[in-house]
Amino acid sequence: MSGGKGFTLIELLIVLVLIGVVTGMAMLSMGTADPRDQQKLEAERLVKLLELATQEAITRGDVMGLELFNHGYRFAVIRKRKWQPEITDMVFKTRELMPQMSLAVAIHQQDVKLTKQAIDSVEPNPQIILTPDGEMELFQISITMQNSNSTFILSHTQHEGLIISSQDNP
Repeated sequence: MSGGKGFTLIELLIVLVLIGVVTGMAMLSMGTADPRDQQKLEAERLVKLLELATQEAITRGDVMGLELFNHGYRFAVIRKRKWQPEITDMVFKTRELMPQMSLAVAIHQQDVKLTKQAIDSVEPNPQIILTPDGEMELFQISITMQNSNSTFILSHTQHEGLIISSQDNP
């Protein structure tokens, strides 16, 4: 066969695979478009992390804490008699929320003023304490989003434990 012009079957297949991979990555990076779904996902993530941190505190026999910020949160442990960010387990790493999402917290029905974000050089000051006996303070964390008419509320109640509810804002 001499000097035919065109593409081979292998070249065409490689191009198709590359187009598929790029398209798949683009779809994953878009995430969910509905703000309500994003809020719900964050509330569910936080519930699972709190449940896991409670189990971790019981297993380790250590006190753990959750420090909340306007746009994120981080877990902390007591080392050398002071709070330190939890860095040994990446599950409990510092998490930043999407820029348009924000948190508010009330402990024992008292609103708590939150700082904007975590500062690595500043000692953690957790609002929620998880003890080795499985106890946790009563609290309510609200997750709001700029483009959403809903607020998701993660609560720790005396009778029901950790629950997620939502309310629609007018």
